[in-house]
Amino acid sequence: MTGRILIAGAGPSGLLCAVELAARGVPCRVVDRRPGPAGGSRCPTLWQRTLRVLDAAGVSVEALRRAGTALERKRFLIAGADAEVDLRSGDGPFAAPLLIRQEDLERLLLERLRALGGAVEYGVELLEVRRNDGGASRHGAGAPAVVVLRGPDGVEEAPVDRVVCATGAAGRVAGVTGPADVAPVGMRWLLADVSVAPEDTPAPGVEHILRDHAGHGGLVPLPGGGHRLFLALPDDPSGADRQPTPAEVVEAARRSVGVRLTGEPGAIWAVRPRSWVADAFVDGPVVLLGDAARSFPMPVHGLNTGLQEAAELGWKLAAAASLPAEAGAELLATHDAERRTAAERIRERAERVLGYGSTVPLEVIRDRLLARVFELRTEPETVHAPGPLTAAGGGALAGHRVPEDAGRAAGPGWYVALLPGSDPARPGRPGAEAGRAAAAVAARFGLPLVACPAVPAAGSGNAAGAPEGVPDAGARLLLVRPDGHVSFDGSPAEPAVLERHLQSVRRFL
Repeated sequence: MTGRILIAGAGPSGLLCAVELAARGVPCRVVDRRPGPAGGSRCPTLWQRTLRVLDAAGVSVEALRRAGTALERKRFLIAGADAEVDLRSGDGPFAAPLLIRQEDLERLLLERLRALGGAVEYGVELLEVRRNDGGASRHGAGAPAVVVLRGPDGVEEAPVDRVVCATGAAGRVAGVTGPADVAPVGMRWLLADVSVAPEDTPAPGVEHILRDHAGHGGLVPLPGGGHRLFLALPDDPSGADRQPTPAEVVEAARRSVGVRLTGEPGAIWAVRPRSWVADAFVDGPVVLLGDAARSFPMPVHGLNTGLQEAAELGWKLAAAASLPAEAGAELLATHDAERRTAAERIRERAERVLGYGSTVPLEVIRDRLLARVFELRTEPETVHAPGPLTAAGGGALAGHRVPEDAGRAAGPGWYVALLPGSDPARPGRPGAEAGRAAAAVAARFGLPLVACPAVPAAGSGNAAGAPEGVPDAGARLLLVRPDGHVSFDGSPAEPAVLERHLQSVRRFL
């Protein structure tokens, strides 16, 4: 393959995919039909897992934090019952979800892309993808597809090896299979950026989730002041495309959840949520990304999942650009299988949680709250099933994201990691001999070996003399994919098992 890659859509997912490609030295062309980056807050919530993905891509977490504000707690007020959930997990830059306006997120992603030598062509729209049959275009001889673009200078055709459609749920493109006419889920989301009366304003860093007999909604604090109001309202197909007026937003907030607003609401939009997952994320030379590939009934899932999809797609596209055609196609087929499976699981979770705010009887929700049984509007962990990239029977961590203290050390490629045991009563750590054997296996495949905290670096001057605790008790030897998911999890005492797995994935390295 020549690596001619087009990304259509420069929202967060498209930008991050381009960043991942550029970081690996694979050029791509990025176009967007908008005249420039989007303004406004849109979906403001980034979960901890997404922050780690952005950090691994070189997007400054400190810059994100300066532009945003931590979301520390959720407070539920359900039919007179009141409970809080702490969203923080330890200390450090990923201790809590982050609230950041989407315009700031896109700005930081664009800065990272430009630092890597990339750019976005705004005002250029993807009109059509033509699968090449060998003579479809004089421009595309030998290319899997030809794209038709319309920009300031008119219409052009260009050959591509891959086209990534990150054009959003409404961005239909000729030649790209989209969803059928998917029915909405039977309600409307009303969202607006608002100022809340002082007596109704949540504490800083706290999201309010409200439900009573009158309605369901919530308030999310925005960086710089103000709140995102969201309300679940009855469906109104006759007026589904009409955006509410500011006066209607003020009245809906008062009537549905008893929240009093001050001043005139800012950005307002109403959507009829849909729930669907594409039959295929990868269709020959076409790859669907973000909301072009699936739609969840709550916007927060779309943003976070889209960024995580983009990170996984980026390294696979980069690798496929330099692999033989058959291996490249097999690698992208794993993206289709893995991300569709993850999307189906998230969709099922989102529909269930949405029901807690709409169809599940209020008394049931109140009883769950009093018993402190929570199912939050956050993403279930993505765990990849055994397949070409994930070892079957490959240990408890196989398919999961690598533990946080093992996830930063080796750059954008595959690596081998040594982890100490986690039981403080038996502080297992790889013995020096096992560490040297693991280093030898990694070297044979040209991979770095990362010694995680409390593990003596193999080959270092103090490795043999380092106190080892109980050799290998609970210690782990991992093969980690470029996206941070564990491909293999085994014992450092058996490096030959890792070597056999490496042989099975060697064609993708």
